[in-house]
Amino acid sequence: MIDEREGVDVTPTVDWLLHPVPRDEYLRDFWKERHFLLRRNAPDHYGDLFSLARFDELLSGSDLDAGSVRVVRAGRADAAGDAVGSQRLEDLYDRYRRGSTMIMPSVHERWPPLRDLCRRLAYEFSARCRVNAYLTPPMAQGFGVHRDSHDVFVLQVAGGKRWKVYEAGPEPERTGPCEEFDLRQGDLLYLPRGIPHEAASTHTASLHLSLGVFPITWADVLLAGCEAAVDGDAAFRDSLPFGFARTARARDETRERMQELTARLWRAVAPDALVDDAVDLALLTEGDRLNGHLLDLVSLAALDHDTVVRRRPDLRWEIRRDAGTMVIAFHGKRLSIPSRHEEAFLRMATGEPFTTSGLKGEARHEIKLSLVRRLLEEGFLTLSPPL
Repeated sequence: MIDEREGVDVTPTVDWLLHPVPRDEYLRDFWKERHFLLRRNAPDHYGDLFSLARFDELLSGSDLDAGSVRVVRAGRADAAGDAVGSQRLEDLYDRYRRGSTMIMPSVHERWPPLRDLCRRLAYEFSARCRVNAYLTPPMAQGFGVHRDSHDVFVLQVAGGKRWKVYEAGPEPERTGPCEEFDLRQGDLLYLPRGIPHEAASTHTASLHLSLGVFPITWADVLLAGCEAAVDGDAAFRDSLPFGFARTARARDETRERMQELTARLWRAVAPDALVDDAVDLALLTEGDRLNGHLLDLVSLAALDHDTVVRRRPDLRWEIRRDAGTMVIAFHGKRLSIPSRHEEAFLRMATGEPFTTSGLKGEARHEIKLSLVRRLLEEGFLTLSPPL
C-alpha cells in the first residue's frame, strides 16, 4: 500500500511534460529507443517553472567558490577553468560575453518549482531526476558531440538552439547521418541515453533545462543483493586455497568450491527480496521528506497522550507483512511493527491529525505512546497544530 499524497493525483506530471502528446504514444514509440522532438508553439509553456530572470537571480546570489556555476566553451572548460573558483561575478559575465556557456548544476536544489518537478517525476518514473540549467550566448556552443549515460528531456526556456542528433554507434563521436533542427522557446526534446548529439545557440541567447532521468537498473539491484548476501555469510570472505594458481589440481579444487559458493549465493539472493530492495531504492529517488524533523526530535521529551501528531505530508511509504509483523518501508529504511498494532498504525498513516489517547486498538495507552514516539523519532510522524 503506497500513500498517494493524501489523495492528490500526482500522475499527470509526465502528461504535462509531454503535452499534447499522449503518454502511451511516447512510451510505445520513443521511450529508451529514439529521440523525440515536440513543437508546441507555446513560448510560455515553462514560464511558471523557470526563466531568464530566475537564472539571473540565482546567479547573482551564487557562491562562486562552491561550484554552483560552471563555464564551458567549444566543448571544453574555458581558459579560466571549468569551475568558477575564486572569481568575481564580473569575471563570470566577461566569459559569457566572450562566448562561454554558464551551467548551473543541480539547479533543482536551489529553486523549489524544479525540486517539486523532480520529486513528482521521480515518483512516476521510479528513477532519480535532476535538472541542470544551461545559458549560452548568441552564436556559441558549450559542449561538442557527446553522449549522456542517462535519458534527458531538454526544456527550451528562452531563445533557441540548433540541434544535431546523430545515429547511435559504438564510438562516442558521430557515426552516421544526423537530424538537424531548431529547438524554440516552449519546445521539448527527448534524448535516450547513448544517443550522440550537440547543440549551438542561434542569433539569440539560449536558456534550456536539461532534465536527466537516472533509472534503477537490473545491475544496480542484483549487485546490491549480491553484496548484502556476501556481507551476511562469512564463507564468501574466506580466501582462495593456498597456491590455487600454481597447479591443475589446485585449480580444480578452486573450481569446485566456486560452484558451491555461486549456488549458495543464488539461494541467498531471493527474487522477492530483490524486488523489495528495488522498491526501497525507488522510494528514495524523491528525496527525504524531513522538513521540521529537528523540531520533532527536540520535542520528543514532552510527547504525551494528548500531543497532536500526523503522518508526515508527502511521505512515500509501503507496508509489507511477514510472519506476524508489519514492515514499514520509507526513507530508505524498514521498521518492524507487531501486526497487533495494525489498526492503530493505519489510523496514524491516514495523514489526519490524531492523539495517542484517541487511537483505537487493543494495546495499552503506554504501548501506543511508545509506538507513536518511535514513528515520530524515525520521521514517519511529525508534530501537528492542536486539534
